[in-house]
Amino acid sequence: MRPDDSAPEDGTDAEGATAAVETGRRGQRLICEGWFASHADSGTPGPHVHLRTSDGQDPVLRTDQVPGLAEALSVVAERIERMWEADGGEYAEEIVLRSPDPQDPEVSRQRSLERLRFTQRLAENLPEVIRLLTRASSTDEALVDIGALLGVDEAEVMVRLARFDLLTLTSAATERRLHLLAEPEA
Repeated sequence: MRPDDSAPEDGTDAEGATAAVETGRRGQRLICEGWFASHADSGTPGPHVHLRTSDGQDPVLRTDQVPGLAEALSVVAERIERMWEADGGEYAEEIVLRSPDPQDPEVSRQRSLERLRFTQRLAENLPEVIRLLTRASSTDEALVDIGALLGVDEAEVMVRLARFDLLTLTSAATERRLHLLAEPEA
């Protein structure tokens, strides 16, 4: 099955670096997106390809769908590389290279502390977070309300909750987290 040329959620963006293919799950599409920097680490500059599904669930492809996925990946890779050649240097200079070095030990320590603080705020407000989450009429409403409750930007809520590990709320993990927050230099 070839990627089609329509909106990114529906198929391939003919001008941009996005393509989508059907998966073996009814109604699900695997979306291939070209990025100028990796969002997984701290923004490593350069052309990247990101994969996600239209429904947020794990993709499952039939074997006859694999050639279509390979074609979609190739199309997106070619497009993002062309876009990077045209605009990537400027992007890297303006956005990524002015950012703090993610390999700097102090930057790494600060990000770790920010993650621990978020987890602690979430743990302290868990019943209210669950209430806001389950009663929200939309994802946006949930993110805004939880962000306000925790005192953080809704984008941070989205990023941190999307990959939140509930096991970090165990008593042993909480004890360790509180120790690290009380003595951040240790």
